[in-house]
Amino acid sequence: MNEKQEIVTIQIGNYSNFIGSHYWNIQEENYQYCKREQIPFEIQPSMLFRSNDSSNENGIKFTPRLLLFDFKNNFGSMNSEGRVYKQTNNNNSNNNEFSSNQKVTKILKNTSGKPIDRNNSGIDNSKVDFEYWSDYLNIDYNGKGLISIPDSLLTTNSGNSINSNINESGANEWNGLLYEDGIELLESNYELTDQYQDTLRKIIEECDCFSGFQCFIDSDGIWGGISTSVLLHLQDEYSSRAVSVFSSSQYSESIDNKQEEAIDERIYNNARLMQSLVGESSDSLANLFVPISCQNWWSSSRHRLLGSNILKTKYQTSAEIAASIDTSTLYYRSNYQDQNLSSFINHLSSTSNRRISILSSSFPLNTEKMGFIYRYHQNEPKFPNEPLYRHSMMNYLSPVIENIDSTQCNPLNEIISIRGINLFGDEQIQKNDLFQLENDYSIISNLFKNYLVNSYNNFGNGKPILNRNICNINQPFKMKQNHFPILINSNNNNNNNNNNNNNNTNNGHIENSDTIITHLQNSNLISSYLKKISVGFKEITETKKLKRLIIDKDSFLETLEDLNYLFDGYSE
Repeated sequence: MNEKQEIVTIQIGNYSNFIGSHYWNIQEENYQYCKREQIPFEIQPSMLFRSNDSSNENGIKFTPRLLLFDFKNNFGSMNSEGRVYKQTNNNNSNNNEFSSNQKVTKILKNTSGKPIDRNNSGIDNSKVDFEYWSDYLNIDYNGKGLISIPDSLLTTNSGNSINSNINESGANEWNGLLYEDGIELLESNYELTDQYQDTLRKIIEECDCFSGFQCFIDSDGIWGGISTSVLLHLQDEYSSRAVSVFSSSQYSESIDNKQEEAIDERIYNNARLMQSLVGESSDSLANLFVPISCQNWWSSSRHRLLGSNILKTKYQTSAEIAASIDTSTLYYRSNYQDQNLSSFINHLSSTSNRRISILSSSFPLNTEKMGFIYRYHQNEPKFPNEPLYRHSMMNYLSPVIENIDSTQCNPLNEIISIRGINLFGDEQIQKNDLFQLENDYSIISNLFKNYLVNSYNNFGNGKPILNRNICNINQPFKMKQNHFPILINSNNNNNNNNNNNNNNTNNGHIENSDTIITHLQNSNLISSYLKKISVGFKEITETKKLKRLIIDKDSFLETLEDLNYLFDGYSE
């Protein structure tokens, strides 16, 4: 087993903490799967987890190496020590190194939220609209890494409180919250700033070989501003360490209903965040930036969400994002790869103005069930004339993807990650495999092998991919159904690697999709997103469409120049 360098995870914002709860549940299940099957670890848990040597009878306890930001009223039933007041069965002991190992944890009458019964894996919570991310969290956090922001601190840059605009679930609906409010919140509160900086320093001091930071951040509301302030501190104190950022925006009913001010607010906040993290004047606050969205922000009918009876809850949408991030980052977490976070970032970031990558995923396989991913193709592509990223099985998690048929959009750099099958073990991939597989794209392994057989072709008249890396682990994706939603249509049984029903339940474990393939690419496909951000930001600032916006001409000109700088980098 290779010794991996430690990584610190930073979660900033309510939706990113929904993603984080799924992400840490996945890590815990990865660990438990290897123990149950008595097989070596394919994913190194020590990269992301810290251990506490305990003198009590429960021994060592593992918690994520995590710094988490959220408002105090969004923690639900989690206490200051990082434990959730959970429902448990008196007859079942939760012997889990990632939790408190107590046989019975009582629920206090006055706690918020409705935590799951973590031992009753037979319950299907797929349709539950969880109010708090702690409700379905299956492990404990280290309380010292929890930065609880008092609700009283949330004021506008004019000094007026806007707490009344926050709904109880902490959702980032249209509420007048801007990027600048987040900057001001940290800059004006020295106690909160000292707390997170001191906590971060202690977390890093525990590491033997610290590699860098993976950040899950919200792009809406104040969270972009808070994220920028935190990353500025990382640059000042830990400039030699790698920083990757997965920036997410949740589903918004206001945007789905085409409320102009809600759309303008999202465009503005995302423009300011992107300029601050990867713009020409940002001094590389983020070495890699991956924008993720549950929906398109613009009113064009071609980007409307599919379906009418779709579960657009934070619990459901964050599950897909977490599963996709987990697989896509195996490059630096797999024991088979002698790589780290820095090499992961260096592989994808080709130049200073090309530090943005697009994430697509085969999970969930039936996108009609989820409905918030735009389907681009009705017919299967024919390799080698079309590359992997055009396949209809791959679901884009980025806000806007246009001109997908352009042969000039082949990735310059890409990382393909696949879990659940052994691609390179018992079977040699030869060119004659294409004869048997050319008409079968329903199985992920076949899709990938066809792509790999022709991996060095020029895909029609397009440019060849300059830099490719492939990561493969055997361990399947299996989660307990009481804390991970079933995302696959039970009638869809053709996409599993073994051609079995993807929605099977086995001892309380759901097999959403044993096999997942993800595609991280640095390509010109992102240019349409950058163009819309740039044009939208210019219109918002010139027409003063956001009522609360205080115009600073020099600052806005710098932002616009940086956005155009990024767009030019992806228009070559």
